[in-house]
Amino acid sequence: MQEQEKKNKGFSLLEIIVVLAIVGALAGVGIPNFTKWNNSRVVSNATEQVASLLRNIHATTERGTFAYVQVLFESDSLDGITIRTKGVTMDNFTAKMNDVNDVWNTSSDNRCSIGELDPDFWTSEDLAERPELRASIFEMERNDVIFQWFDGPASVCFSRNGKFFYADGELGLDEQPEHYIYILLNKDENAMCAIDYVADPLEKVIPQPNSWDDNSCKYVGAVKWTRFGEVDTFKWNKRGSAVLSEWK
Repeated sequence: MQEQEKKNKGFSLLEIIVVLAIVGALAGVGIPNFTKWNNSRVVSNATEQVASLLRNIHATTERGTFAYVQVLFESDSLDGITIRTKGVTMDNFTAKMNDVNDVWNTSSDNRCSIGELDPDFWTSEDLAERPELRASIFEMERNDVIFQWFDGPASVCFSRNGKFFYADGELGLDEQPEHYIYILLNKDENAMCAIDYVADPLEKVIPQPNSWDDNSCKYVGAVKWTRFGEVDTFKWNKRGSAVLSEWK
């Protein structure tokens, strides 16, 4: 008896074209949405990371590990952001305040100076002598975000119970610190987002992005702090051509 011939039929050209069209349509919808979600996630994650670092830094003063700390912020489009900290222990800080010849008293015009304070002023700069302080020194680096409008480094200094609160660079105005910092996606036009800082640094209101009508202010985060250690985070997303603020 002759065996029945098997019919092995593959996909027709029309079927392949239909499948490719469906895949292309799904990709056309899904990839842009995924990109938007990922960009928003990057800014949100960086904002929370900066806020967490500031909370940890302030905790070192409340625990008494450091009596006075400096937070150094740096930002550029090539390297992204860098945050580093320095600290003075309670015993060293007391000695410095009581020494009329110490830089704390002779350079009181800016006690949060980025470059003028003697490196020996910071106890944490000599970890070889005080290795137990290593766990209380915080650093972070990210190249996927930048701080808005940074020209050189900036600093903010905190002390226990909020007694001393100073600043230098982009975050200072006559030594009075700004109370917030903006975080932008380090990508394309978003890095050019224009945001106006409040002229009076004592004003606690964070202004929203002012480039509502262009494509630059799509993904913006902000971290707000006080001299007493309260830290809050905010996020703003622009969806399409609509003006939708989502400060949280």
